[in-house]
Amino acid sequence: MNQYQGEIKKFCDEREWNQFFDPKDLLLGIVEEVGELRNIVKWLKSREEANRALVDNKDEVKDAIGDISWFLSLLANSAGVDIDEAVKWTIADNKKRFPIGKVKGKHTNTRLGGHDGKYKK
Repeated sequence: MNQYQGEIKKFCDEREWNQFFDPKDLLLGIVEEVGELRNIVKWLKSREEANRALVDNKDEVKDAIGDISWFLSLLANSAGVDIDEAVKWTIADNKKRFPIGKVKGKHTNTRLGGHDGKYKK
């Protein structure tokens, strides 16, 4: 991700576009693109149908994922966050929160009987 985060920063710096980005609009852009992905699967009744719809609409899915990554990189750049470091931190945190022995094959939502070490009872 760092390679792309840097490329996006350079691209926008060269065009002097950073003046047009604010956190609210970047977040709204991410939400909009997630909504476009959701629209592909929202009326489907099974996981299999949803997976097939993603494959059948691969170009649209790829476009939305690319746009989400673009907006996320802009947001990270504006906040001074290294995306690779953020992902490494989250992986380490999730290993602590969701130990295999407590979550394997189980939902992690504590309201559905799952385990999340962040919310120890």
